[in-house]
Amino acid sequence: MKRKTITSFSSFLNYVESLELTRIDIILFRGQSGNDALLPSIARSNSGLNTTEVEKDMLAEFRRRSYLLINREIKSDWDLLVYAQHFGLKTRLLDWSSNPLVALWFACQNEHKLDKDSYVYILEGDKSMMVDIDKDKSPFTNDKTKILRPVLNSERILAQSGWFTAHRYSNKAKKFVQLESNKELKTAITRLKIPSKIKLDVLKKLAIFGNNNRTIFPDIHGLCAHMNWNYRDALK
Repeated sequence: MKRKTITSFSSFLNYVESLELTRIDIILFRGQSGNDALLPSIARSNSGLNTTEVEKDMLAEFRRRSYLLINREIKSDWDLLVYAQHFGLKTRLLDWSSNPLVALWFACQNEHKLDKDSYVYILEGDKSMMVDIDKDKSPFTNDKTKILRPVLNSERILAQSGWFTAHRYSNKAKKFVQLESNKELKTAITRLKIPSKIKLDVLKKLAIFGNNNRTIFPDIHGLCAHMNWNYRDALK
């Protein structure tokens, strides 16, 4: 994994521009408020636990209980997994975005961690690394971690230019392997450190470019979070 420190909003833009985006099949970005392992939510508390059967049960129960709550057609287990992921169900999916500014916002946006360094991860891939949902019909049978381009079945996925990495439990390693240690993917990852001292300035400039709670979460939750941010100084 390559590492670099960003010194300003403009240096982030310059670095992204230097990647020659048009020459790379797939380039994805992920923002994190801390230097946590690149693992999906279902594996974070215990990466050595094979949660596959539990996850299957959770998805089946989600399908049964959510029938009247989902006002759209869900065609496959992949679509259902993506939909459930965006509403907080723990899954083997890890969120990424094709929009670098969205990832930078996610890295910096936690107001309780403005005094901590944050990170943006960049994953460069090609079409051979993608899930073929016509062939890979189940999320639970992949023999390696792959990239998933989801159906845009929620407003949040659309607003966040959402993609995913679909992880798998390695029977050989006896764990979910974090991406930065994955022998097939670790050389395709770059970690950009966002120092705490520039995060507030970065957020202000991101807002000028239209990246804030209201636009990234296009619902009443996002609107309220956006208002809390705008009035944060008046509430202190």
